Amino acid sequence: MTISNFTRLAGLLLVAGFFYSCGSSQANIDELLANKNYQQAISEIEARLDEDPRQPSLYIQHAEINAELAQDTDPELRSPFYHNIVDDFGSAIDYGATSNQVATIDSLRQQYWKLEHNAGLRMAENKDVDEPYQIAKIHFENALIIRDDAVSSYQNLSVAEFNLGNLDAAVQSMLNAIEYSSKPTADMYENLGYLYLEQGDPAQAAHYYEMANTDMKEDLNLAFGLINAYIANQNHEEAANMLETLVKANPENANLRNVYGTQLYAITSGIMNDLKRAYTNNDTVLVKQIRFEAEGMSDEAENQLIEAFRHDTANTKYLESLAVFYNNLSAQYLSLLKVAFDSDQAAIQKKSSTLIDFAIDYYKKLVAIDPNNEQYIAKLDVLVQLK
Repeated sequence: MTISNFTRLAGLLLVAGFFYSCGSSQANIDELLANKNYQQAISEIEARLDEDPRQPSLYIQHAEINAELAQDTDPELRSPFYHNIVDDFGSAIDYGATSNQVATIDSLRQQYWKLEHNAGLRMAENKDVDEPYQIAKIHFENALIIRDDAVSSYQNLSVAEFNLGNLDAAVQSMLNAIEYSSKPTADMYENLGYLYLEQGDPAQAAHYYEMANTDMKEDLNLAFGLINAYIANQNHEEAANMLETLVKANPENANLRNVYGTQLYAITSGIMNDLKRAYTNNDTVLVKQIRFEAEGMSDEAENQLIEAFRHDTANTKYLESLAVFYNNLSAQYLSLLKVAFDSDQAAIQKKSSTLIDFAIDYYKKLVAIDPNNEQYIAKLDVLVQLK
């Protein structure tokens, strides 16, 4: 009888001890947090969760401690804490967080994301530190751990990667921004087009510039990006079509006219190659048609280049464009002499001679402006010998 009572009494004491331990744990956690004993608080929380994981409030508390620890750590070492926070929030929801607890989670997630994102923005503009974009990149990457759908963080990460010379990463970040955006903006497509152009993929660049779907006459920056993509992809016709519209809308813009003239010459060059083939194939009808087309296209190219120079006579670039145009077109006509019909030889010879005269005149002007430019001098010598 004595043994039985003693055993029963011991059992009761053990149970009482167990409940005392559990009941005092929450108080211990609050006290530990008040004293900033974060590691011990984490140990207490994890011990309770091992006993019963269905406690959303403890996961939220665990996340808050990790956030405090993250802020006390250098940015490049924070990612483990942020991954813990994401896991804690996910577990809290999985284990039946109430609507108020879910609202708390959303608020905390936004708060932690904003801390890192804004730190990245400040660092990107900080000229007083070494490698600001590298540090900004780390902040944006941290922000994206907390909110992997944050469009603005992807956009700014893309900028940081670009400034660090990481073009592939910059492209991927901008693609992620577009993927997570419910309504991608024209700027996002334009920036992606620019990145693909810098990456050396003009076809993709043109695709995304076109997706910007903006009135090119109202956004010259976007227009130039798309034109550059067309040019890099050797799509001179599309470039010329856009430039024609822009020149009509901006007739005083010398740069537009100069680029338009160079693209018209590129088209002319292709037509001249077609003319050579027509001569070689002895196709008299096609030769007549193509010669007319080549002369019309080259005349328009010449007109645009002259107008560009007329609008800005101080710009050597426009003067050089004219010199190069006359030089290259004269070479095209000289090459026709090898295949042209006898009846066309005199006219072609006269045309090439006239073009050489113009080229000489413009290279003389260039040499007068820059007498030590060996390239100008060498080109002028060749032209004089041809004459």
